[in-house]
Amino acid sequence: MPRRPLALLTAAAAVAAAVLGAALPAAASTPPATGTPPACSGGAGLTGLSFDPAQIAPGQTSTATATAVNCTQTTQQGSETWQASWTSAAGTGLPAGCPVLDPLVRQVALAPGAVVLTSTGYLVLPGCTASGLHLTVTLRLTSGQVSVRAADLAILSPAPA
Repeated sequence: MPRRPLALLTAAAAVAAAVLGAALPAAASTPPATGTPPACSGGAGLTGLSFDPAQIAPGQTSTATATAVNCTQTTQQGSETWQASWTSAAGTGLPAGCPVLDPLVRQVALAPGAVVLTSTGYLVLPGCTASGLHLTVTLRLTSGQVSVRAADLAILSPAPA
């Protein structure tokens, strides 16, 4: 009888780690020597989003990293919304064994000429039957600029027993 509450507690802790505890703080990198960040087009926004590693098996974690640049001469403030959803060959609905993923909202401040990396870890629980994880990051700045990037994580099928 004590095993069931322990299993539920373990599952709850794993979900919390995947959604909340795996979030890493934003880290600003030093702007290039020229003073112009890469991929500048006169504003500020997201320039990339990727998973590392790009494919994992259930029970493993992948880290998603979004890259934002500020090509202006003023600090840009706003928020990033990270929205992840499981994908499955079966179609719609939440794949069996996969937790519901709530959006993660972060406040951001982009210094003039800065390149900012923001990362979040995603744990695929051992019983999750999803074939992938689709992630969309939306950056909304107080200046009114909005930029969106998306990335997909491939989830390998577990080996047959």
